[in-house]
Order: sequence, then structure tokens, then C-alpha cells
Amino acid sequence: MPRLGLRLSRAQARAAGAVVLGLAVVALVAWRAAAFAVDYASSPAHEPCPALSPGDHLVRVDTPDGMREVHLHVPRGAFHPLPLVIALHGASETGPEFAQDTGFSALADRERFLVAYPSAGGPNAFWNMSGSVPGAGNDVEALERSLSQLERVACVNASRVFVTGVSNGGGMTARLGCELSDQLAGIAAVAGGYRALPPCRPSRPVPVLEVHGTADQVVPYAGRPPDYGGSVARWLSMWRQIDRCTGKAVRFTPDVGVHELAWRHCAAGTRVEHVKLDGVAHGWPGGSRSAPSPAPFAATWRTWEFFRSLPSRRPVG
Repeated sequence: MPRLGLRLSRAQARAAGAVVLGLAVVALVAWRAAAFAVDYASSPAHEPCPALSPGDHLVRVDTPDGMREVHLHVPRGAFHPLPLVIALHGASETGPEFAQDTGFSALADRERFLVAYPSAGGPNAFWNMSGSVPGAGNDVEALERSLSQLERVACVNASRVFVTGVSNGGGMTARLGCELSDQLAGIAAVAGGYRALPPCRPSRPVPVLEVHGTADQVVPYAGRPPDYGGSVARWLSMWRQIDRCTGKAVRFTPDVGVHELAWRHCAAGTRVEHVKLDGVAHGWPGGSRSAPSPAPFAATWRTWEFFRSLPSRRPVG
């Protein structure tokens, strides 16, 4: 019986190999697409998640007081819901300037979170943290609208939204902790002014971090006489009552001149923490440094360290 066989020329062999390679590439692409689909389906987001390209984006927000601008920084791989840090600048500053001052964008790239830098309205770029500044807009509403818009255009994990700010922005951060407690997972006020704030009646407890220098000449650590309103101690005491904290603070000194206090036994898994900086004047301590300890104290790293340690908290309503 004759032997059956198949002889291929070199050209035919190369063509066959190309076909096999092409099929392998198609199979790999299909597998990656299926893997992405499974991974995406396991995401906590139930709706399609808008994926922005890495880098900086300008988000415009329509408010009753006019159009507001929010500069949003997006890290790579932002097709999963990511934490969002809203960073509020001080008086007479802008969102982009605060981005440069803090270095939050570089940290966001490293740690994979979104960071938004809203700019206050008006000619003086001042947050109406008291709600009673004549002629000023409603910044609580403007920032709430900004958050809603950010959740529409970016892949935000709504259970991990945080706010931080410095000086006038620190006071506004404190106000939002009271007014938007049902939407926030934590706040961190840095060198904030608390004297002019209205009564605080949050709908639920909120994790709080406060960072302040003892040589702050703008919003003094002990408040201003004669009543010493706005003192850091009083503000922390108010939040310990709101969060129903019990027991004494845990105290430690991670570095020379850096004193930390933490009340960790509070309602709903919240905490109240404070960083007291000996001899430090008004401003964002550490500037744009974002390295973890044992580097010199950096408010950028410390606020994110606090935020990332907190549990997720689903928005109410």
C-alpha cells in the first residue's frame, strides 16, 4: 500500500506558520477582552464606568452662582472605581496652584486615586465657609454639584470620597464634614480656620484628621482672644462629641516636633486624629513633598495615609 504523506514547500510552510500565529494573536486578544469583561463585571460600579485618559482634565460645573472650574488629575488605569480626594485651596489661590503646592497629583499616580482641585468663585477666590459672607455664593452647594459632576465624568468610587484643604480651604473642609457627611468617607483639615463656622449637625459620624502648627499666625492654634474661638482643642472636642468617641487619646511622637493624638474608639468605625507641629507657621506643611515617614513631615502624605486607612462608607440616600 502506498504511504500517504504531505510535502510543503518553504513558502507554504511560512504561510501556514503566519496563519497559526495570526490565530494565536486573535485568541490572545479575545482572552484579554474576556478577562477585562470579567474584571470589569466584578467592579463595585453597576453602571458603565467612564474611563478618562491619564493626566489633567478640566471639568466645568454649572452652579447658581455661575460656572465653576475643577481641575481633575487621573492616574493610569482609571477604568476601575477609584478613591477621590477633593483638595481645597486657601484664600486668593486657585485649584491648579494648590496642585503645585501639595504634589497630590504625583502621589495620586503612585497610589492610584483621583484628585480634584476646585477653584473658589468670586474675585478674591475665597470659600464662603461660614455661609454668611455678603455677596458670596453658596459654596456647599457648588462643591456638592462639583462632586456629582465628577462622579458622572470619572470613575469615582462613591464610597471613598474624601476632602482636604488648607487655611480657608481647611475651614471649608470642616464645613463640608458637617454638611455633606452622608457623601464623605473622611475629612482632613490643615491649618483651618474654624471660628466663623456655623453649628455642625452632620447626619452621621465622620472620620476627622486635623493638622496644625503651634506658630500659626493666621489662625492661631489656641484661637483668638478674648473668647479664643476657633481653637484647635475646641474643634477636636466638638468632633469627639459628634463621633461619640470614648476613652483617652493614643499619643505618640513619630518625629521631633511632631505630636500625634488619636481617638480610635468612636461611633460607626470613625476616628478623630490630630497632628500638632511645634513651631510650624501657617500653610501646607511639607509643601509638595509626598514621601512617607521617616521623611520630614509632609501633610500631603499624612492626609492620604489617613484616608487610605479608613473603611469605605456608602453614600446615604
